[in-house]
Amino acid sequence: MTYSLERSRYWTETRRRQLEELFDKPSISKINKAFLICVLALTPILAASVAASNYPPHTPNTTMSSLTSAPFDHIVTIMMENQGLCDVYTGCGGSAQYMSSLANANTLVMTWGTIGHNSEPNYIALIGGLDDTSTNNDGVCCFFENHNNIVDRIEGTGLTWTAWAEDASGSGCPNTDGSFSNGGFHPPRDGDHFPFIDFTNMNTASRCSHFQTTASSADNTFINSLTTSAPNFIWLTPNDSDNGHNTGVSGGDAYLSNLVPRILSSPLFSSTGSKATLLILYDEGYTQCSSNTGGTGECLYASFSGPVAKKGVQISPAGASHYSYLSTIEAAWGLSSLNSNDASAPNLLGAFGACTSNCPLSTSFTASPSPPVANSAVTFTTTTTGGTAPYTVNWSFGDGATGTGASVTHTYAGAQSFTVTENVTDSSTPPQTATSSQTITVKAASVGTFLGLSDSTWLIIIGGIIGLVASLTLLTIRARAKLKRTKQRVNQSGTSP
Repeated sequence: MTYSLERSRYWTETRRRQLEELFDKPSISKINKAFLICVLALTPILAASVAASNYPPHTPNTTMSSLTSAPFDHIVTIMMENQGLCDVYTGCGGSAQYMSSLANANTLVMTWGTIGHNSEPNYIALIGGLDDTSTNNDGVCCFFENHNNIVDRIEGTGLTWTAWAEDASGSGCPNTDGSFSNGGFHPPRDGDHFPFIDFTNMNTASRCSHFQTTASSADNTFINSLTTSAPNFIWLTPNDSDNGHNTGVSGGDAYLSNLVPRILSSPLFSSTGSKATLLILYDEGYTQCSSNTGGTGECLYASFSGPVAKKGVQISPAGASHYSYLSTIEAAWGLSSLNSNDASAPNLLGAFGACTSNCPLSTSFTASPSPPVANSAVTFTTTTTGGTAPYTVNWSFGDGATGTGASVTHTYAGAQSFTVTENVTDSSTPPQTATSSQTITVKAASVGTFLGLSDSTWLIIIGGIIGLVASLTLLTIRARAKLKRTKQRVNQSGTSP
């Protein structure tokens, strides 16, 4: 719009000068003069219209200015394979000595459960918040999930990310048909253990450039990347030997006993004031949670370590699952939920000094887009912590309409301010309730409906028409004045016209 106004002012001044000169050229007939005036008057309209189409309004991403108040500012996630909590943790019958000692020294989550079987649906749930039955048998690739994922939220707030895969080959994006004949990035087991290549909006050169490989001999490339300027979100998929897929609990435990001390001594974790955390997590298990864990379903080994993780703590949030991976990062970094699954999943901030048991119910919500626009859908998404999941969420949109669910959409008919209120009830006995309210201001749509042109374009056209009328009026006045002077000269000379 700035460009359009500058061009409009330029042409207004130029038109004035050209009109002044036009009447001093006797070789130009009155008809030609009128035609030229019309052209000069309409030129800024055409220029402004072209400018409006070539320079559309742009709203930059909102960059998170600081993570100083966040419980952690970097998270490294290492994904392990196919073992339940009590197959790993010695405290309930497992055999992994190193992972058990790491968990005992830091924070162990006792109730982290799976979404289902097999690997791929769980990986998709971790970064996309989806319950995807289409990948129930694994082996589906590539770029088939037409949904947003955690990368969208990370990039949308100016944070950074990298996804590593041990012993991957190639670079760039693989083929959409699941083949890798183009030399694209090829992680072990394709999308089964590396879900980033399952999402359609990851199929860009820019995003695929974030896929990195590290050699399993020592993972030196990965370790050397853990500097103080490392990305905020770091993912590592080990090969099938190191993640325990082919070597069981002992193979995975041996691998981590060598790798984890190097991670925790890296500059990212050991520098003064570090707020990095390391999450070691299994994708699925084949044993149910035992009675002494406090959880139900397939419980998984999940431990947080690093300088900001609590020491010697076990937490047991009810209903924790792979969706809690998303809700934890979202709550820590102020990101919007992807859908109702992660929106309703309990976060695990208890691992970082927040409430760990008998936590009070707390809720808040976001509206997207912000600000909302009249006659366009607005998505309201709640983030609820504490209490006992699952939660019941009821909405009042301030215009008489209501809704239910952790993520809902609503359309406002007019532009004004509305007070939106959400009421959350948990499943504890007796139930807890929490309320959150916000006043949102709905803006009028900026695009006009008349002939498909925006309001600003019509203002420019109307201004041009006014300029045209003024120019023709000036032409008429000067033509009449000139004719009057001619008659006066003729009368004074005594010659008939």
